[in-house]
Amino acid sequence: MGNIQLDKATIENIIVSAIILLGAFIVIFILNRALKLMARHLNMPILSTRSIRNVIRYATLIVASCFILEQFGFQHMNTILAVLGTILGLVAIGFVATWSILSNFLCTFVLILFNPFAIGDEVEIPADSVAGKVVDITLLFTTLRTPTGEYIHVPNNMFFQKIFKRRLGAHAIELGQQLRQEKPVE
Repeated sequence: MGNIQLDKATIENIIVSAIILLGAFIVIFILNRALKLMARHLNMPILSTRSIRNVIRYATLIVASCFILEQFGFQHMNTILAVLGTILGLVAIGFVATWSILSNFLCTFVLILFNPFAIGDEVEIPADSVAGKVVDITLLFTTLRTPTGEYIHVPNNMFFQKIFKRRLGAHAIELGQQLRQEKPVE
């Protein structure tokens, strides 16, 4: 077998690349740890942070890879970064398009944490002339039953955008209890 001889510049590039990769793994570890602590502090399920952890991991590794390629003289990094920026821009536009759904989903967790109303309470949103008894709360909607027996599905983020009134129900069920039930209580 032949001897492989590396010049000083190649050895320096390998060392710098190893430092960049080590730095990337440290950044991933620190950000994931901070995310886990935040999730624990907010009593969020760890599984709900999985997608955020994946984004952190892949984004950090992509940036580190770009720096490593640049270290070895790859001259088209600006083009690659422009393409990645365009792709991320498209993803951001898609994210904004789904913002309403995500907003309702996140508001559900805030409703669970702060319990501004419970199943069985009477809720009214005067600005929209909406009122009824809370009969169900899902990840996207709170279902109200009107005095006439109609059901109104109110997006959960409406309770953070509008003023609402609450009258305690006789048999109110907390949101945490409702989520553990199989069938909504009416």
